[in-house]
Amino acid sequence: MPRVPWQLPASASFRGSERAQVELKDISSRGLFFFTQAKLEADSKLEIVLMMPPELGQFGRQWVCCQATVVRVEENKPEKKVGVAAVIDRCEALPQI
Repeated sequence: MPRVPWQLPASASFRGSERAQVELKDISSRGLFFFTQAKLEADSKLEIVLMMPPELGQFGRQWVCCQATVVRVEENKPEKKVGVAAVIDRCEALPQI
């Protein structure tokens, strides 16, 4: 699926209740890539709340909550950030925030 550059902050929750701000890089209708300082591993489950870009049809430009599974983790040691690729398992529109 084509990816849309989408560099906005988002909020992610993982390991049950740990919540962190993440920095989105890009998103498609099936996956997303973001940067975080949290330690994540492949196959980790996460929930991410973000503003969906208008280019991605069904949700348009609105707030959504996505359930996702981490498929790849890339460490960037100089910047102390971790790049995370995740596949979107489920996504729901949220009422106006």
